[in-house]
Order: sequence, then structure tokens, then C-alpha cells
Amino acid sequence: MKQNIIAALKTKYQRFGLSNEAIDRIASAKEKTVTSEGDIADAIADAQTMELIATELQKMRDGEIQKRTDLQNTFNEYKEQHPEKTPPTPPTPPTPPQENEELKKLREQIEALANRQKEEDAVKKQKADAAAVEAKLKEKGCTNPGILKSVLKGFALGEKEEIDAAVTRLESEYNSTYKETFGEGVPPGFGQQTFGDAKEAVKAKNDFLRSQGLLPEEEKK
Repeated sequence: MKQNIIAALKTKYQRFGLSNEAIDRIASAKEKTVTSEGDIADAIADAQTMELIATELQKMRDGEIQKRTDLQNTFNEYKEQHPEKTPPTPPTPPTPPQENEELKKLREQIEALANRQKEEDAVKKQKADAAAVEAKLKEKGCTNPGILKSVLKGFALGEKEEIDAAVTRLESEYNSTYKETFGEGVPPGFGQQTFGDAKEAVKAKNDFLRSQGLLPEEEKK
């Protein structure tokens, strides 16, 4: 499979001038996720491959710059050690490869994909955090649907805020909103009613709890 990936990489990206060693490293990385030959074309055109190519091209450029620096240092050292001699003609250092338009476009694509991935990850994390906070709030008795929805609207963790800290913050907000809405007494629609006997009181209480989602719906006989 790896040899097939190498062949595909050489064909698709031959204009980038990647070394055999670079292509081998990229193929080794892609081999871990490619399971069939039919997947190779898509696999070597994804964001990960472009990142790997960009990394290898940067390594090549850095390597050429280092060679240039080493040659110049060697020449300078020779002049210092032999001041009485006419120094040889300085070696012509290799010219670092320039970032052509194709590589520039490749980098722009990688950056765009990376930014989009960050945004998607941030949205997923925010939803997961909100779900975790909501679950913990319900465990603490914050179960009124309307108020719970209100305090969770636009939820986001504060800077360096942990889930438990957010739960504490929103629990306080929930209780404050609940008190402002219902006052000190029991929720309206239940506490103000009077009942002829205990069965009616229990039935009314259960109906109220079902309306709040705290009891399952009564099975029809």
C-alpha cells in the first residue's frame, strides 16, 4: 500500500520538487489511515497531506539556508586562520528555494482549513460544555424549563472557568430568576389551590410535576 501511495504522491505533487525522503515520510504518515487503493486519491488530497507537504517544503528551505550559512562560516573561518594568504574564491552557496504561487496557495488553503477546523471544534466544545452544565443544574433541582432555558441562553464558559464553577454561577442565577418569577412561595398553579381530600392534592401535585418534566407521563389504561 505504501508504494502505491508513494507513486500517487510523486505523480500529483511532482512540481513541488519533494525529495524521495520527504515523499517516503508523507507516505508513511498516510499509510496509517488508507485502507484500500481506492481511497488513495482522496487521502493524498486532504488537509493533512497539504500540511505534511508544507512541512517538508519548509524543511527543505531551512536546510538550504543552513547550508548557505555553513559555507559562509567556513569561508570566514578560513580567512581568519590564513590572513596572509589570498583567500580562495568564496563558494557559491545554494539559493534557497522561493515560495512559488502554488506553495503560497497551498499555505493559504491549509490556514483556511485550520481556521475552519478551530471554529468547528470551538462550537462542538461549547455545545458539550452547555450540555454538561445543564445536566449538573438539573441534578441540583434547577428543572423549570423556561428559567433553565433563560439562564443557559448564549452560554459560554468564562475565561479559565471550569464546568463546576459555571454550574455554581448559573445555579445562583437560576435561583434568583426563580424567586423573582414565583416569589417565596411554591410555584403558581399548585400552591394556591385547595383540594377536597388528600387524593385530589396528590393528583394535582403529580400533574404539576409531570408538566415540569419531573415525572413520566401517566400510562393510559
